[in-house]
Amino acid sequence: MQPLTRCFGLFVLILCAQACVPTPIPIDLEEAESLPVVWSQALPGNGAIVYLAKSFTALSYQEGDSTDTENLLAQMLVSNGIITITHLNEVDTLLELSNGVYASLSLPIVPGDQYELNALDPSTGKRVSAITKAYEVVEIDSVSYERIDSTQTNVRVYFTDPVGSNFYAVHFYSRYNNPLEIDDPLAANNVVETKLVTDWEFQDSHAEFNVELQELDGDTLYVSLNNISPLYFDYLGQRQRGGNIYNQLVQEPINYVSNIESGYGMFTLHLPSVRMIIME
Repeated sequence: MQPLTRCFGLFVLILCAQACVPTPIPIDLEEAESLPVVWSQALPGNGAIVYLAKSFTALSYQEGDSTDTENLLAQMLVSNGIITITHLNEVDTLLELSNGVYASLSLPIVPGDQYELNALDPSTGKRVSAITKAYEVVEIDSVSYERIDSTQTNVRVYFTDPVGSNFYAVHFYSRYNNPLEIDDPLAANNVVETKLVTDWEFQDSHAEFNVELQELDGDTLYVSLNNISPLYFDYLGQRQRGGNIYNQLVQEPINYVSNIESGYGMFTLHLPSVRMIIME
């Protein structure tokens, strides 16, 4: 009788537990609003490239007919946009090179000067604006390396840190087919690693730091030193933690820091110092 009594008691407990489970309540959440997304890249000499895209939710993309990269880019990039950059009261209207990619070939990049971006997505009527300051180029003094084994390499970068509080993004990559790939969020898939450093880490103006790289593609290594704004420094740090650019764009909501008014992304103008080394 005792086992039967125990089974009956257990059955009663299960019924009581089921009775305590609340009835599911359907929740209908609105999707995050699609807003313009901006990236930019200064060009050596005079000029700039601006990418204009639009955000969308993971749900809306999954409902599409395809999940390939070309379909994703077609949904994301904005064509026929109207983009201007104002510098010293001179307004430069950018030319569309391809869907979502716009260029100015006559914009002087002057360290310390202020630049204002205005962009319109004609399909939605939404406008965004941003203001940034151009930063001076900080040259790489030298790069050295030491092979640890067949898959690992220790790289040391040396440069002179200017006076003031400075923030740097240092990219290490093994191919340099297109100089715009350095900071291009859509094309920079050849970057092995990005190191974010501040001059708080250096004892004096003679800056140096080590990076251990793995699985380099070939014997050629390129190092790109970028002197950037504190806000862009934070943005890149959040992007590193967010995974690849496609994961970032479909997050709900996109909550990275930004200097874009009424939109997402980052408007920044800086030129890199690039060094190439051949590793024997």
